[in-house]
Amino acid sequence: MRYIKGMPDYAMRINRVLDYMESRLDRTLTLEELARIACFSPYHFHRIFFAYTGERPFQYLQRLRLEKAANLLVMHSGRTVLDIALECGFGNAPAFSRAFKARFGITPSQWRASSCENSNMGTAPGNSGQEPSPWIPYIEYNQGRQLWRMRKGNEERIVEVKPLEPLTLAYIRYTGPYKGDGALFHNLWTSLCTQAGARDLIGPDSRYIALYHDNPDLTEKGKLRVTMGVSTDCDFEPTGRLGRMELEGGKYAFARFRLNSSEYQEAWDWVYRHWLPRSGYLPGDKPSFELFPGEEESRDDGRYPVIICIPLVAAP
Repeated sequence: MRYIKGMPDYAMRINRVLDYMESRLDRTLTLEELARIACFSPYHFHRIFFAYTGERPFQYLQRLRLEKAANLLVMHSGRTVLDIALECGFGNAPAFSRAFKARFGITPSQWRASSCENSNMGTAPGNSGQEPSPWIPYIEYNQGRQLWRMRKGNEERIVEVKPLEPLTLAYIRYTGPYKGDGALFHNLWTSLCTQAGARDLIGPDSRYIALYHDNPDLTEKGKLRVTMGVSTDCDFEPTGRLGRMELEGGKYAFARFRLNSSEYQEAWDWVYRHWLPRSGYLPGDKPSFELFPGEEESRDDGRYPVIICIPLVAAP
C-alpha cells in the first residue's frame, strides 16, 4: 500500500477494507458497504481508495477474484470451471470466461490445460514433464503430526505437517516489489516492532510472520502485497499504519530452512516442486507465510532460521 505522509489513520481504514474484501471474494459487495467499513462517505471513499492503492475499488476486487481463480484452476483440476467461478464471485461461467480472457488472454480451460506444460503458471507446480525428484522422503507419524525428512545425499530438509492455532496479529502492510530486497524487509520489521512495542503488544511468546497475499507469477510486481505481523495476546484497537488481523488456524506444512536474503525464492520453489507434489496435499485457499522462530541468531554465514508455512487440504 502507498503510505501517504500525514494521514496514517487513512491507511488503517483502507487496510481494514482490503482485509474485508479479501475474505469475501465470493460475495456481492457494494460501494456503500465498503465505504461504511472504512468510515468514509461513498463519494470520498472512492477517491481515497484510489489514492492509496492505485486502483478503483471494484477494479481491485475484480483483479483479486481473477487471480484467485487462476490459482484454483491449476491447484484443483477436478473442479469445474463453473464451481470455481462461483467461489470467486462470478454469477455464471460465461461472464467469468469473458473477464478471465480479458485479464490473461486465454480462456479458463486453456489456462488449466497450459498448466500441464508450464509449471510456473500456478501456485503449485505440477509434475508433468519433470524428472523424478532426487529427494527421498522418510516419514514419521506421531499423534496427528507428520515429520518428513527429505534427503538427497548428505543433505536433509525437514517438513512438519501439524495444526496451527488461530493467531491475532498486529501488522503493517507493504504493496510493491519486494523480492530479494533485504533492506526493505529490515525497514518493515523495524517499523512494525517500533509501533507494536510502543503499545506493549510484543511478548516472549510472540511469533513474527511475513505473510504473502499474492502469487508473484500472476500479480504485477507493483501490486504484490506482503503483511509483516507479530502475534499478540493483547486486545488492542488498530491505529495509524498498525492494523489488526486474525490469522485463521488449520493444517499447515512447516518447512524449516536457514536462509540469507538471496535464498528465499529457491526455498519456496523447493517446497512446491519437491515436497508438495509427494505429500498427498494441495495448498489451501489461505495465504502462505514465513515464520521467524527467533530462538536462534544468525551464524557466521549470515543465514537466519526461517519456517515456510503452507496451508494444506487433502488431495481428492
